[in-house]
Amino acid sequence: MSAQEAIHAYLEKTINRREFTRRLTEVGVTAGAAVAFANMLAGCTLADMKNGGIDLSKAPRALTPAERTTLDAIAGRIVPATDSPGAIEAGAPDYIDIALANPYKPQLARYQRGLAELDRYATATFGKPFAALSAEQQDEMLENLEGGKIKEVTDGPQFFELVRRHTMEGFFCEPYYGGNRDMIGWKLVGFPGQRYGYDDAYINKVIDLPPVTFSGMPERV
Repeated sequence: MSAQEAIHAYLEKTINRREFTRRLTEVGVTAGAAVAFANMLAGCTLADMKNGGIDLSKAPRALTPAERTTLDAIAGRIVPATDSPGAIEAGAPDYIDIALANPYKPQLARYQRGLAELDRYATATFGKPFAALSAEQQDEMLENLEGGKIKEVTDGPQFFELVRRHTMEGFFCEPYYGGNRDMIGWKLVGFPGQRYGYDDAYINKVIDLPPVTFSGMPERV
């Protein structure tokens, strides 16, 4: 069973959570990622998926406006916009904010503490909160955070890695979850999206098809 087939079966409730995570690990998904995927799909239905996914205007959010401003600034430096869109354009902070309201809720307190500590350090050092610093100052702070040089942020390297990992998830995730807006991440790396399979012409060749989201897949018969 492919990952797509496992998702269908889980959403149709023909397999339980344990079986779903087992089947994902069989096709190469790590155990941790399989569990996280199951958490994110909990409560969803195939109808939800086909209706285009999360309504960003109605999705529950976890962070305050001030916390979200700081998160936006961090994500914007982890994957900055260059000649191609970055994390902000792809909606990675939306993905994180929404996830922290439900599947990642146990990590909300860690985010709130880390964001507050980072802002206090930025204000004490530069006289401005993190989001108001120049790109160069933000990069310097994040490099020091990753390197464990900012002792004012509790477990700084681990906090940076948490935000980095979630930012990358939001950049490359199935758009249903609020990130990877307009399939920016998939287009950047040439990932063709959620397809059932490919014609023989694409076997052992680069796939030049446009990406397709889960909600854009045709009905299986």
